[in-house]
Amino acid sequence: MQTQVNWFEIATKDLPRASRFYETVFATKLRQEKMCEEGPMAIFVRDDGQSIGCLTGPGWLEPSRQGTLIYLDAGPSIQVVLDRVRQAGGEIVMERFQLPNDIGYIAQFIDSEGNRLALHAMS
Repeated sequence: MQTQVNWFEIATKDLPRASRFYETVFATKLRQEKMCEEGPMAIFVRDDGQSIGCLTGPGWLEPSRQGTLIYLDAGPSIQVVLDRVRQAGGEIVMERFQLPNDIGYIAQFIDSEGNRLALHAMS
């Protein structure tokens, strides 16, 4: 059986600040929602309208540079997204790196909340 990511949650200390960071980095708008027990969330939505993950409000999860690493799609150009990470106040911890066998490029960054995340793109 093949698998794919169905949902992800990225911890925040300051949800509005984190929302601005990710909206700047990915040139998008996150949908703001309030879940019953989890509290407020900012939802990542694909072009087809499907929700794919979120930023969680403070207190639900703790931001961390350790632990699970999520690779987010950087679209056609990883460098464009890395430049936005810097502009939004993030920290690049692994510059653009070419993978073997023509499977693209990866990079890692620290977001506005202290989480380590990664990017993947074909160029």
